[in-house]
Amino acid sequence: MSVRLRATRPDELPTLQALEAAARRRYAAWPDLAFIATRPPIALERLAAGTVWVAEHAGRPAGFILLQPQDGQLYLANISVVPEAGSRGIGRALLAQALSDARALGAEALTLTTFKAPPWNGPWFRRHGYTPMPAERVGPALRATMERQTITVDPATREVLWRPVS
Repeated sequence: MSVRLRATRPDELPTLQALEAAARRRYAAWPDLAFIATRPPIALERLAAGTVWVAEHAGRPAGFILLQPQDGQLYLANISVVPEAGSRGIGRALLAQALSDARALGAEALTLTTFKAPPWNGPWFRRHGYTPMPAERVGPALRATMERQTITVDPATREVLWRPVS
């Protein structure tokens, strides 16, 4: 499988919204999280407020990652891969790009919030070297992100993971 990573173009943000919505459809099979499958797509403002890398496969966007500097770390705000391109190394390539960006920025770590249960969430990140983030390392911006998420998602279903950058 050939994956090419590139920076996003402003004109393709609606395409990335559709890609993210397609990726979320897999939640429909998880009764406790099925509501995620029908939520509105990621806001254009969120995509424009960070660094977005697009993964192309067969000349078309097949995934993307949204990164935002936060608290001296690099926050992985979203990673999405279309279901038909899953298990082909696209997510792994996007994570490698995130690690490269974190190193280039001099970030202490990559951080994220994710669901604990579905295999493409917490378990997938843990297989890629992410571990639970110590509470004392959570900065104010990440804490604010976690608080915003409690409005729509049960915090008991979530976890904060990190991967220190060395």
